[in-house]
Amino acid sequence: MKKIIYYTAVAGLLLTTSCNQDLLDIEQKSASSIDDFYKTDNDAAYARTAMYSTYIDEIAGQEGIWNAYIMGLNYSADDVFAAGGDIDDHIDFRTLNEFRYDPSSAPITKLYEHIYKAIFSANLVIDNFSGAKADTDLKKQVVAEARVMRAWGHMLAALVYYQPPLVDHLLTEKEVPVNAKSQEEILQFCVKECEEAMADLPERKGPDDKAGAWIATKGFAQFVAGKSALFLGDYKKVIEVMKPLVESSNYALVPGDKFRDLFHVEGDGCSEKIFEFNYITNTSLAGGAASWQGSNGRGRWMVANVINWRGDDIVGGGKNPLICSTGGWGGASINQDFAHKMLENDGDSYRRKATFLTSDEFFNINDEGLCPWSVDVIKDAKGNVVRSKTKEERELDPQRGINKKAGSFSRSDVMEVKMMMHPNDAGFAVGDNCNQTNVCLARLAEAYLIYAEACIQEGQAGEALIYINKIQVRAGVPDENQATEATMEVLRDEKQYELWFEGCRWFDIVRWGIAKECYDKVLDNIPYQWDEFWDTVEFATEKNEKGEDVKQKDEYGIDIVKSAKPHKLRYEIKHPFAEKGITLEFVKGKHEYWPIPQSVLDVNDQIHQVRGWQ
Repeated sequence: MKKIIYYTAVAGLLLTTSCNQDLLDIEQKSASSIDDFYKTDNDAAYARTAMYSTYIDEIAGQEGIWNAYIMGLNYSADDVFAAGGDIDDHIDFRTLNEFRYDPSSAPITKLYEHIYKAIFSANLVIDNFSGAKADTDLKKQVVAEARVMRAWGHMLAALVYYQPPLVDHLLTEKEVPVNAKSQEEILQFCVKECEEAMADLPERKGPDDKAGAWIATKGFAQFVAGKSALFLGDYKKVIEVMKPLVESSNYALVPGDKFRDLFHVEGDGCSEKIFEFNYITNTSLAGGAASWQGSNGRGRWMVANVINWRGDDIVGGGKNPLICSTGGWGGASINQDFAHKMLENDGDSYRRKATFLTSDEFFNINDEGLCPWSVDVIKDAKGNVVRSKTKEERELDPQRGINKKAGSFSRSDVMEVKMMMHPNDAGFAVGDNCNQTNVCLARLAEAYLIYAEACIQEGQAGEALIYINKIQVRAGVPDENQATEATMEVLRDEKQYELWFEGCRWFDIVRWGIAKECYDKVLDNIPYQWDEFWDTVEFATEKNEKGEDVKQKDEYGIDIVKSAKPHKLRYEIKHPFAEKGITLEFVKGKHEYWPIPQSVLDVNDQIHQVRGWQ
């Protein structure tokens, strides 16, 4: 098999002003030269595979315990708390949540590097198979897929950074990246790239075509073009490119009772997925020294621990509630004000229950089995199951609950579950803290909402309502709470309910011009969580032979509760940063975007900061 030359110094090509050609002319054994490689259809297929592999590694991989794409986009939202143990926990990336970052912060640097390395891999394909070399249908398709992936990378760069470089070809040693002339230049480029690529792209082969969700199809090109046009404010273009997508028979919203599956392995490649990075376990790369790369890296090893509940705060450890795959560190908790608003709107909808649990659901006191605990059954001395605990027993069960005396940091009276790693998501070969769920970049529900927003802006409220209602009906929103007219207020609420922790909220509130007011409501208003049972419990005691008070136990060895309030989550709002003399502030005109990384400025004087970061 011919092998593709991998350039491990991609960042250098993008960030530095020159390089020594002699250092690049060393013959590499067991590799084809560029002149010999980019010729056949097989070469094109291998080059395409290498491009997707690069995108997966760069965007879906991890930086030890965090992922720059997932954490970066979602920790920057106003409806997510960085949580963890306290304000100093996970400091290298929690600063995003609190606007304590600067141009040298690791997530800001890492995501920039990942985006442009991915773009470089697309440019390798495009520059080496375009023009006269595109002499077969396969080569044309490969180039078209690469153009869409390059467009997606540039769209992401423009939403995160302000006037980042537009790199539309392989740079020579005499070229250096420069700031884009404007945000509009980049986003217009993204629209144009996708539109021109569509003619050579395959369609997904119906809603059951899983593989059609794992490559850049015509549907994904329509999505990227439409989303780019939305951020341009070109609503006519959004409608033009996305109407065929939302009407396509190649995609369909999953049923309401499958909404939860969208974010777990059961939903990989399902009818609603427009594009996602496909995870394939490679057991030869699992464990040991390879834990930070290869299969574990793509599986976001340890990222699961960050996003899962705080195991140390839960009686019996993080695996006690069986819904959780591994003991976690309690990051990425849901903002309680948003959760309460969603609960009022959605009630017991499929969507709400797949997003967060109420107190009763968390303690499994409502008998619906949403959050089973390992202690839900009573066992005899030999470990045999005698029976299940009753609701009344679970309400006063000393084997469950939150028992952190100081209060569980950044947590309230609800418990998020949407992106928490469930047992089936874990890989048998790579351990219970390596998430094998695919990373989704585009799904149909977001396409519906993008299209609906453009319709509202263009005076087509009736058309917009059709797609808003489709989402509400699938979600299981009660009839009386479903929209009867399409307004921007309705659209904004619905998008937040549907797409919490899917990398949209930060960009949307910036685009809508409401970022400052949203962040001012949450900064340093931190909930601390307690369980009323552990606030009030009094155990039955008896004297031992030494005259000491010891807890009485029942026939199954369970502590006997003399008196207590039933398990129930409560919270108080505190201001831990102010208590330490730290002021958190969202600065309008600055914090809407991240700065260009300092490491880029240090090696390339042709790039400069813009907006409030000069």
